[in-house]
Amino acid sequence: MDKKVFNLFFISLLFLFLVSSVSATDIQDDNMTILSSGNNHFITSDLSNDDIQSQFDNANDGDTFEFTDPEYQDISLVVDKKLNIISKKDSVIYVSDEVSDKARDMGIDKTFGFYFTSNAAGSILSGINIVASNSDYGIVADNTRNIKITNNNVTGGGNGVLIKNSDKITMSENDISKAKQNGVQIQNVKNSIVERNVISLNKKSGIETSNIEYCKILNNTIHHNGLNGISTFNKSSHTLISGNNVYENTNGIYINSTSTNDVVKSNSMTHNRKDPRSNMGGFETGNGLLFGSGFKSQGDSILKVEYNYLAHNEFYQAKNYWENENFELGQNWYNSNDPTNTFVCPRLLASLMTLDTFSVSNTLTLQLRDSSGRAVNEFATFQTNVEVDGNVYTATFVNGRASVTQLDPNVDHNVRVQIADEYYRYDVRDASGETGDAKDSKTSASEDNSGSSGSSASGTSEVQGNSNSQGASNGGDSSGSHIANSDKSGNYGTNSSDIPSQDTSDNGNDALSNGDLNAGDSGSGDAMDEGKAYEIIPPVTTSKELTNTSGLVVLSILSIMGMLIYGYWRKDEFEH
Repeated sequence: MDKKVFNLFFISLLFLFLVSSVSATDIQDDNMTILSSGNNHFITSDLSNDDIQSQFDNANDGDTFEFTDPEYQDISLVVDKKLNIISKKDSVIYVSDEVSDKARDMGIDKTFGFYFTSNAAGSILSGINIVASNSDYGIVADNTRNIKITNNNVTGGGNGVLIKNSDKITMSENDISKAKQNGVQIQNVKNSIVERNVISLNKKSGIETSNIEYCKILNNTIHHNGLNGISTFNKSSHTLISGNNVYENTNGIYINSTSTNDVVKSNSMTHNRKDPRSNMGGFETGNGLLFGSGFKSQGDSILKVEYNYLAHNEFYQAKNYWENENFELGQNWYNSNDPTNTFVCPRLLASLMTLDTFSVSNTLTLQLRDSSGRAVNEFATFQTNVEVDGNVYTATFVNGRASVTQLDPNVDHNVRVQIADEYYRYDVRDASGETGDAKDSKTSASEDNSGSSGSSASGTSEVQGNSNSQGASNGGDSSGSHIANSDKSGNYGTNSSDIPSQDTSDNGNDALSNGDLNAGDSGSGDAMDEGKAYEIIPPVTTSKELTNTSGLVVLSILSIMGMLIYGYWRKDEFEH
């Protein structure tokens, strides 16, 4: 019996020794601060920037680095391999205001949070808050491809994000704000997408492009930027700018490039404001859409501008540089039924769309129609107010149509729709009916909405606003295409200037009007050569990566101990 006790005591000591060894390994892991399982690396805030850079340099292509702590200080990391850099806890990274050793060795003289080189093709950056208060950039992608920048916040920096000399870059669902210049700069880039981002409060443009091909700028919310919501310079080819909500900037979209097969459609450009202090000049601000002196587009590859919502801009809804040739826009809604009040400048030819109402399954529906009377099924999203029997509803247009409320088909309804600052009365027809009557009577939106009288319009369900206007381009046909400022009719919008000198910039030779980018901020010399990321061999360092196998070891020890104890107690049975 004493022998049994001794053997059990010995086995217990062995067990304690093995467990303590595993515990020591766990402590070592805690001191190392980076735990990994396979290709996963966990980055904690007690690591220096050099420590993290060393981990990046010694990683394998495809490794994942997860930032796990709330805050990191003085970060500036070059991504020179295919890495997944993520945070599941919205970690905040404060960017260093000094050039890192790694960047200096690669010939980079700018400060940044993350810099993706040509060797970083296929990398992902996601879920990180980057505060670049005193640095040049939050994120840079230079001479690379297939980079995904998603779900990050970038605050501050000379420019928030710079993408240059690159191909197939995706920027989506980021929040980019408060840069000293532009939120996003895109230079010499092909086949890239900027979509579903919120870009605001930057001192210059929300998005600024130069020399782009086959790019898409889609469904972004761009507001309260100090210059333009979107600016295009130099050349743009086969670029689609669509679905963006651009408001409260100095101008909505500024096109100052040679445009080839570009399309600007289904954007909402509203409430952009005049700024006499702007370096563009007071007369080149406050526009929804502005064509600059560098704009050129001709022939079969002409720029298409269609199905946009332009309203409530302080100067023009759309304006052309006064020395440019007249340019014809496609079908757009200027929030006006009056062809003499579209707020489109004389250098642009603009067709007037119309707004129709009808009832489908007893539901009041609003429908935009083009100048030929055809229903529009692709359009910017926007809202207006509709009054039904004294009750005011908000109608949201999606792809040219809005549904408001259920109607009793057995009762006549008093329906008025707000267009600009006035309410127009409609006689609603059933969708199956061919025509109906609309009233052109109107009241100011600020007046009492309870009463409105008017006479019948011209036998069409489309509201004409001014049935005896002479601004129609098709012989005065009230259901045809209205040109508010066509050289055919000679009628200009009520706020449009026909004096070219008034259309010029206060300082028409300013740098922006001539397409001068702030490229000098990203290095000197030719744009294709500046700030190149040269391939280098990283120094051989001791990696802090440690595979955490403690759970497997403990399980193995427990299994062995169980078998030993079981075998020991069964020993007497076998001996007898």
